[in-house]
Amino acid sequence: MRKITAIAGLGLAAALTLTGCSMPAGGGEATESDEPTSSMEETAAVDTVNSDGAGLRAGLQGLLYDHVYLAGAAINQALADGGDLTAPKTAAAVETLDENSVEISALVGSAYPDAEEPFLESWRSHIPFFVDYTIGKATGDQAMVDTAVENLNGYAVSFGELINSVVPELPAEAVQAELEMHATSLLAAVDANVAGDPSYYDLLKDAASHMSMTANALAGGIAANKGIE
Repeated sequence: MRKITAIAGLGLAAALTLTGCSMPAGGGEATESDEPTSSMEETAAVDTVNSDGAGLRAGLQGLLYDHVYLAGAAINQALADGGDLTAPKTAAAVETLDENSVEISALVGSAYPDAEEPFLESWRSHIPFFVDYTIGKATGDQAMVDTAVENLNGYAVSFGELINSVVPELPAEAVQAELEMHATSLLAAVDANVAGDPSYYDLLKDAASHMSMTANALAGGIAANKGIE
């Protein structure tokens, strides 16, 4: 497997300005000139907690965190069921993972309605590659593993191009690198799971933690493109 290098994601930057209150020397009541002035009287403050931009970023972070853990659960159950994707528990895990894909697409669609379906179709397409990789690893089929890695690398390129076509502020290469890191970190967890290595859980956590950068990149680009504060 070729080594994939990620580049830093793009993020939203914000600042809050706080004003201090001072008392006149020696105590006593504040005079009119001593009264603190509110920053809101001087300039409109940016609400970094309840703003639309912060809500978009938080929504993407939550859904992408869920994506990794639900993918991990589906892969784990598929292994437990011997690779039978029609087994009831595995089928249920895969269905829940797909519901997450629909939710991610709907959030993107809230900003770009026409892009919701193409995004969902593209996002769904990369999940079977992880399944193929897992089955290949579990059965010792190296050709299947290599093909899955090749497909994931190709998907990262096409997904980057798709996002850039909708959000020009997000370079295709930057999005590609985020997806490559997503694949690399999740495949490391899969390797550990197949090998029965307890580090699987830490590696899955690492894969989920990375998604905050992906969410920041997507939310930052969308906010810049749509003029969202």
